[in-house]
Amino acid sequence: MLKKVRVVGMDQTTVTLEGTLEILNPNDRDRRFSGYRFQLDVEGQRLLTGESNRPFDIPALESASITVPAVIRFQDLLTLNRKGLLTRDLNYLLFGTVFLDSWMGNLSLPFAYEDTLNLPDLLREKTRLFLQGL
Repeated sequence: MLKKVRVVGMDQTTVTLEGTLEILNPNDRDRRFSGYRFQLDVEGQRLLTGESNRPFDIPALESASITVPAVIRFQDLLTLNRKGLLTRDLNYLLFGTVFLDSWMGNLSLPFAYEDTLNLPDLLREKTRLFLQGL
C-alpha cells in the first residue's frame, strides 16, 4: 500500500518525489526481497516507472516500509493541467513486482494499489517552502 507521497526537491525542470510503500508479509517466516519494479499511472496515463535492486527484509507477520524515489517533469504536469486534471483529486494506480529471494531463486510477486492524490495541494505547500529557501 502507498502510505504517503512527498516532494523532496525541485529544480527548473523537475519535481523529485519520494513515495513510501508499506509491504505486508503474511507469512510466519521472515522474507528477504532482492528488489522491485513499479509503474505509476495517473488518470490512466503512465507518469513514471522505476526499479531497484537493493535488497530489503520484512519480518514474519509484519510489514515494512520502503522508499521509492521518482521524478516528474514539469512538462508532464503542464500536460495534465491542459487536460484539466490538476484541478481535482487524481486517480492513480501503482503496480509492479517485488522479487522474493527463495530456495528456488527469485520469485516475482505482483502488487497493485489504487487511490487518489490531490497533487495541487501537495505541490502548493512544497513550492512555497522551496521558494522561501531561495
